Amino acid sequence: MSSLKSILLNILIIIFLLLSVFIYFYVHLSNEIKKPLRTYEDNIIIEIKNGYNSKNIFKVLNKSNIINNKLIYKFGILYKKKNYLPKYGQYKIQKNLSLLEIFEIFNNGESIQHKITIPEGLITNEILSIIERNKILSGEIDPSFSELEGIFFPETYFFTKGYSRNDLLLRMKSKMNKELDYEWKNRQKNLPYKSKYDALKIASIIESETGVDSERKLISSVFINRLIKNMKLQSDPTVKYGLEKKNINQIKIIKRSHLRLDHAWNTYTRRGLPLTPICNPGKKSIIAALNPVKTDYFYFVADNKGGHLFAKSLKDHNINILYLKNKKLIKLNDNKSIFSGDNNLPLEKPFRK
Repeated sequence: MSSLKSILLNILIIIFLLLSVFIYFYVHLSNEIKKPLRTYEDNIIIEIKNGYNSKNIFKVLNKSNIINNKLIYKFGILYKKKNYLPKYGQYKIQKNLSLLEIFEIFNNGESIQHKITIPEGLITNEILSIIERNKILSGEIDPSFSELEGIFFPETYFFTKGYSRNDLLLRMKSKMNKELDYEWKNRQKNLPYKSKYDALKIASIIESETGVDSERKLISSVFINRLIKNMKLQSDPTVKYGLEKKNINQIKIIKRSHLRLDHAWNTYTRRGLPLTPICNPGKKSIIAALNPVKTDYFYFVADNKGGHLFAKSLKDHNINILYLKNKKLIKLNDNKSIFSGDNNLPLEKPFRK
C-alpha cells in the first residue's frame, strides 16, 4: 500500500514538474511574442507574395532579421490560432513592434498603398499606356480594353503591389458606371439623349473642348441646342480623334482638308453624335452634359487664352472670329471655312469604320 502511494506521489511530482515547465515556457514565449523586437534597428519594407504560407513568411522575416527564432514564430502562430490569416502585399514594419503586432498588420492587410492618377480627357490607349508602364501592377492587359473608349473614370486609384492591371481597369469601368448612373438619374428633363451612352459622348466632347470649369455647361448648351435643331455639332476634337484612330499621324492643327475626310466621328460631315466617346471624361464634364445651362448659343470659338467666346448666330460668331484675329489671339491657317461656313462642307476621300 505504501509503495502504491509512493508511485502516485512520484507521478504527481512529475506532472507538477511538467506542468511547471509548460507554464514557464508558455509564459516566457507569451512574453517574447508580445514584447518589442530588438533584432532590427530601422523601419523595414517587406513583401508577402500571393500564395505564401507561414513557412514562406518566416523566411521573409528571417531574411530581414526581424525574427530569427522559429520556435517563437510558431508559438505566435499557435497563439493567434484561427485569427491569423495574413494578406499578401508590401508592408512597412516599424521599429520596436512585437511579433503579435506584426502578425496583426499582416492579418488586417495594412499593406503599403501605391497610387496611380488618371487625368481627365485621355483616350483609352493613353490610359492603358500609363497602366502598362506602372511596375507595381501585375499581369497583361486584356487587348479588348483598347476598344472601350470613354468608359474609364479618371481619378486617383490606390492599390497594393502586385495588383492586377485588369482588375484596376475593371474598377475604373465600375466607377464610371456608378458616376454616370447617378448623374443620369439627376439629369435635366427633355435632353436630346436616347441613352446614358449618348450623354457620355457629349461629356467626352466637352472634356476635349475645354478645361475651364465655368465654361463646361455653356459648351454643353451649344451642343444641346445644335442637337435639338438637327445641326451638325462641328467639333474639331471629334475630327482629330477619328483621324488618329485610323492610324493617321498625330494631328497638331486641324486643317480644312481634315474636316472633309468623312468618318464615323467627324461631326462636320455627319449629323448627330460620333460613333463612340472621343476620350474618357471626368465628373464635371458628365455633370455638364446632363445639366447644361439654358442659352441661345449655337457657336463658340477658342480665344487662345484657355477660354471661349460664345455667339447666338453665325453673324455674331464671325464677329468674334474677326475680333480675335485682329487681337492676334487666333491663327486661322488654311482653316478659314471652319468659321465662315456652317453645315455644308463637301466630302472628300470617304472612309468608314
